[in-house]
Amino acid sequence: MSLSRLVCATCLTLALVGPALTPAWGMDTPMPPQAGSFTLQEPAARLKLRLVPGNTLAAGYHSPFYQRNTATGAITLQTDGLQPSIRGQTAPATVLREGTAWYFQQTPADMTASLYIDVWPSDQRVIIGRIQSTHGPVAELVADGHHSQVIAIIHDGTSTRRITAGTIYPDRHISYTISSRPSGTLQIVVNGTRSVLPMPVAATAPVMWFEAVAGQTGWHMPCHGDMARVTFTSLDVHHPAP
Repeated sequence: MSLSRLVCATCLTLALVGPALTPAWGMDTPMPPQAGSFTLQEPAARLKLRLVPGNTLAAGYHSPFYQRNTATGAITLQTDGLQPSIRGQTAPATVLREGTAWYFQQTPADMTASLYIDVWPSDQRVIIGRIQSTHGPVAELVADGHHSQVIAIIHDGTSTRRITAGTIYPDRHISYTISSRPSGTLQIVVNGTRSVLPMPVAATAPVMWFEAVAGQTGWHMPCHGDMARVTFTSLDVHHPAP
């Protein structure tokens, strides 16, 4: 082999393996959360929610459940550990809901986020993002601290499918993208691990939207310390042209 061919082969090899040595979040160009693009849903009373519009968030709103770092733009969401489960329902999550609702057949849709789990609840499980519809959640991402992984839960009417979507870095960092396409596919990327799934049949009719979430799962004893807290360092919702 000539020297020029050897050099080209070496460059090609480095180009192929180089990105694999760098975590996916290291290659991102983070976009701080744009608070004005979302509506905040936060606990208000037993199994009730308070809605805070984006213009109020952009003006500097804060509460026990929502804080924004003015220097970095990072947003911290916290659940209410004092709210118990009632009749099988979990306490209200703290949610940033996108300002656009859409049908998956009409437009591609992506939500990309980077976050840290600041505080785990007692069961070590935190809902961190989802596609929501008027009929309920379509796809949810749940961080599992016991197993250091993120579980994707796909809801299809009366059935539910669970897959391991990716691992959680030791520093509790998670980067994820949830995407839907008019072709009928649902794509989930968690810390560089990609999963491509069919869109649930039950999601083909209702209007949908993205939610960035700090939410607990299952029953918990009301306690100040038994809550979840998540800081989103970047968050972007995008609807590219079909």
